[in-house]
Amino acid sequence: MSQNILLNAIQQYINSLKKGNINITSPGTSIDKLKRDTKEQTMSYLFSFNLKTNLVQGYINDLQSALAKSDKCFISIKFKTLRKFISGWSPIYFITEVPMSWDLVLDTPYISGSTIKGILRDYFNEIVKDDNKTSCIFGDKNDVGKVIFFNAYPISPSKILAYDILTPHYNNADNEYDVNPNPIKFLTINEGVEFITFIAFNKKELEECSKDSLSQILKTFLLSMKMGWGRRTSRGYGNLEIITKEVELKCPSS
Repeated sequence: MSQNILLNAIQQYINSLKKGNINITSPGTSIDKLKRDTKEQTMSYLFSFNLKTNLVQGYINDLQSALAKSDKCFISIKFKTLRKFISGWSPIYFITEVPMSWDLVLDTPYISGSTIKGILRDYFNEIVKDDNKTSCIFGDKNDVGKVIFFNAYPISPSKILAYDILTPHYNNADNEYDVNPNPIKFLTINEGVEFITFIAFNKKELEECSKDSLSQILKTFLLSMKMGWGRRTSRGYGNLEIITKEVELKCPSS
């Protein structure tokens, strides 16, 4: 069997459904119950996930080394989850009913660079109220942006995943007397998990958008993290905090 926990979980889920021998005429047994039980077992297996620290840190070190040898300036940004976090999509969706981005190579939950870019773009435009400046930095349908946003990966050995419950009360019910709560148990990224990400850019090209572009991008990081990233932010998910002690801009020597 593969050492990849997500692929193993998917395979176990499929195998369990194949082996399920349900007599739907018997009281208390059904296809729905088989699926619920199988999902519960699969999530329990995923919940045991431990970060492959050496693999992830090795990738981060290689990426940082490659950026240092490139013709781009770059900044590393470390942050942590203050509350539970949900973001992205992956094959985990059909098991947990709530999506979560999962890197199949590094075998870990992560936050995609495209997600980070999209969140920052929205908040940036809200701050500067200048569509041209926003398009210059982040790009639009006619041109690429001036900043490259990289995936964010967990770097702390703390428990990465946590359970949560979603209880939709009004499915097929017209009033309070007809509600039939059906709690959905799902997995989230836990609070207190530390991440690292990078942004890279050509300093001269970025300053063509405006001299204060970089400082405004960093301010946007702070504001957006306070407001929340990802899904269900109105329910208290997604609050983040930068833990980088100081922002260090690294640029090519020549």
